[in-house]
Amino acid sequence: MHRRALRTVRPEWQVVLATTAAEALTALDAAPTDVFISELGKPPFDGAALFETVTARSPATMRIALSEFVDKGTALRLERSVHRFLHKPCDTYMLAMLIERSSTLRGIVDDPAILAAIGGLEALPRPPITVQALEKVLADPDAGVFAVSAVVSRDAALTARLLRVVNSSFFGVSRQVTRVDAAVNFMGVSLVRAIALADGATRSFTIAPDVLDLDEWNMHAIRVAAMARDITTANCSHDRSVADEAFLAGLLHDVGQIVLAGVAPNRWQAIERDARSDALSVDAIEDRSQTASHALIGAYLLSLWGLPANVIEAVAFHHTPERLAGPMFDASLAVHIADGLVVRTPGRLAPQLHLPTILGAGVTEAQLSAWRARFNAMEAAA
Repeated sequence: MHRRALRTVRPEWQVVLATTAAEALTALDAAPTDVFISELGKPPFDGAALFETVTARSPATMRIALSEFVDKGTALRLERSVHRFLHKPCDTYMLAMLIERSSTLRGIVDDPAILAAIGGLEALPRPPITVQALEKVLADPDAGVFAVSAVVSRDAALTARLLRVVNSSFFGVSRQVTRVDAAVNFMGVSLVRAIALADGATRSFTIAPDVLDLDEWNMHAIRVAAMARDITTANCSHDRSVADEAFLAGLLHDVGQIVLAGVAPNRWQAIERDARSDALSVDAIEDRSQTASHALIGAYLLSLWGLPANVIEAVAFHHTPERLAGPMFDASLAVHIADGLVVRTPGRLAPQLHLPTILGAGVTEAQLSAWRARFNAMEAAA
C-alpha cells in the first residue's frame, strides 16, 4: 500500500518492494539504497535483526521502522540501527515527509564546510565517559533507577547538574530533591541521559570565561529544554517519546556554540561581537557570513555521537524549520518555538520565530501567547 501511495505522492522516487527479509537484503545489495523501510513484524520474524544486518551492509542508508508496539529490549536494539521509528498505522504523507527530511539531514552531516569551520574531525571529542557507562547500563532491559543512579553518582559534576535541573522552577517539584536516585526517579531515564550528554559536551572543551559564559549557556539550555518539553507535551500528549526528544534537543540545541568556543574561539568571539554591535541575533550573523552555523556544527557532533535522527534534525534546524519538509509539529518545531520565546540575557537578541511554518503546523497565535506567559511565570518563580 505504501509503495503505491509513495509513487503517487513522489512519482520521481524509485520504490522497490520486498516481501521477505531475504528479498529485501538482495535488493539492498543490488543497488545503492537511500532509504530502507520495514515493519518490525511479529515473532518468529526478527525485525530488529534485519535492521542490524542492513546497518552492517549499508551504513549510509537511512533506516525507518514501522510497528504497532515495541518492547523495551527491542527498542534498545533499534536505537543503534534505526534512524526513525513510526507507529502503525502510518500516514503516507507523513512517511514521505520523513523520507525527505532524512535526505535533507544527510546532506547536512556530510557537508565538508562543517569540518573546515572547526579545523578537522580530530577537533571533535568522543561521547563522554559517563554517557558511555549509562549506555552500557541501559542496554540491560532490566536496569532500573538504582543502576542508573550508581553511574550518575560516580560523576560529581553530573550529579550537581542533575540536582540543579530537577530543583529548578521549570520542573515544579514540591520539595527540594537532594538524592540522585530520587532525581532519576522524578526525571526518568531518558531525561537523565539527556542531561548527561549536555553536561559531557560542556566539559569536552576547554573554554575561557571571556569566550563563552558556561553558566549562562547552561541556564539557557535548561530553559529551552523545559519549555520545548512542555510545548510538545501539550501538543503530542499521546507520545511521550516526542517530548523526551524535544527535551534532549533543547538541552543540546546550542552545543555547536560550545564546539566553536572550544576549537575556534576567535571566530566565536567575532560572531558575538558583531551580533551585539549590529543588533542582530547570532544566527543572523552566521547566515550573513555564509559559513557553517553553530546549529549545523552541533548537529554534526551529535551525529558522530550516534544520537537519534530526530534530535540531530531538531538541533540542525532550530533556527530554520522552514527548510524541513512539512510543516508538522514535532521536536524540531518545539525547540524552534522555545528558543524564540525564552528570554536572552541583556544585549543579545532572540532568534526570530518563523511564523508561516509555526502556523502551518497548526499552532495558533493564542498558543504562542500562552506559552510566552507560562515562561514569564516560571521565570518570576525562579
